[in-house]
Amino acid sequence: MVELTSTALNIIRQYAALLETVEEGLDYVEASFSDPRRMHADMVLADILLALGKIGETNVYLCQLFADESDFVGHIERFADVLEAAAALDGQFADAAVKKRIICGRLSPAFQAWKIAVESGLRRYVVQ
Repeated sequence: MVELTSTALNIIRQYAALLETVEEGLDYVEASFSDPRRMHADMVLADILLALGKIGETNVYLCQLFADESDFVGHIERFADVLEAAAALDGQFADAAVKKRIICGRLSPAFQAWKIAVESGLRRYVVQ
């Protein structure tokens, strides 16, 4: 286990909280396809896409921090799958059917799988 500074622990805790927030946002966006009362789904989706960029930036730091833990770094690096799924949304915001297929069929499942793998590595640092 890597010895972490209080600054690094704080970053990891904020990162873990952001992962939870993105998961909640994706749940909201997915639900919006069957619930027209969820009118802000496109704004939430835009925020999710911004958050994915921040997660990607933080992943660089985490890969350096945990360089000696190759399995964990491998999980972090699989974030590329999430980014690839998110990139499929480019230019698709106007087509609700395509957007639904990408979010429900690719982006959300890719994020969920990735998040589960990464959280298992973070758990020992976040739950202290």
